[in-house]
Amino acid sequence: MFKNIYQLCTSALEHDVLCRDSEDYIFLWNCIAVLSAAMGIKIYCMCLMSNHFHILLKGDEKTIRVFFLRLKRRLGRYQMKKYHRSVAADLTYRLFEVKDRRAFCQEAAYILRNAYKARIDSPFSYPWCSTTAYFLRIERQGLPVSQLSKRERMRILKTKDDVPGEMRLSPDGFILPESFVDAAFTEQMFGNSSIQFFNLLKKWNLEDIVNDTHGEEISEPYSDEEVIRGIQEICRTTFGGMAPERMDPKARVQLIRKVYNRFGSSRAQLLRLLPTDDYQLDNIL
Repeated sequence: MFKNIYQLCTSALEHDVLCRDSEDYIFLWNCIAVLSAAMGIKIYCMCLMSNHFHILLKGDEKTIRVFFLRLKRRLGRYQMKKYHRSVAADLTYRLFEVKDRRAFCQEAAYILRNAYKARIDSPFSYPWCSTTAYFLRIERQGLPVSQLSKRERMRILKTKDDVPGEMRLSPDGFILPESFVDAAFTEQMFGNSSIQFFNLLKKWNLEDIVNDTHGEEISEPYSDEEVIRGIQEICRTTFGGMAPERMDPKARVQLIRKVYNRFGSSRAQLLRLLPTDDYQLDNIL
């Protein structure tokens, strides 16, 4: 039952933000919903913060890795179009394995409490988390995606992907969480008890409990060794075997872009493995 269930937590950006306004939050939220459906990843709960996000999901590690890479690419393109710069390249993620029902409930509550922990809002009124999908039975009809034309879907959701027709949109184009998260499984894990759910959301030392149980972390989509092998292959097939440090500036920029597009490497990983600097990456990514 609990095979391949993880909490995915992205690194928190220290000097920048992922989401500056409601449009940014809606884009990121909808991207996660659409991509996860397209790749067969099940979402149990999620919460978006301005500089990081959390998702409780089910999928094998390879699929999650590709999902995260595609999400970074889409977010990067969106940010470049809107802000003429992207901070998506700085994102890495960690996976924390969920092994039993107790851990599932703790991780879910931990995620939904994020805005409260940051003293921003209550889990029940914060708009960028999936709390409304469980127990509250809030009646929000929404517009079914199946009623949108292809042109309308592309305009509102900014994607050419097939979107499940049962997903429903709020008037501002936000995919309602109750239309895509697996609320039934999540409620079952809480014993179908709203009291147990609400009590855990209010548990004062929940963060300490969860942080103590987090195990081994996966911090990059691909390891340094895998990226190094990829760099060597790109140099051999595209640049005649020339080493990165011997390339002219134009070729080096091409190499960095190829590595980032293939591996979704964080800024820190690119700085570790390639002859570049922060200034150059700011102009490339």
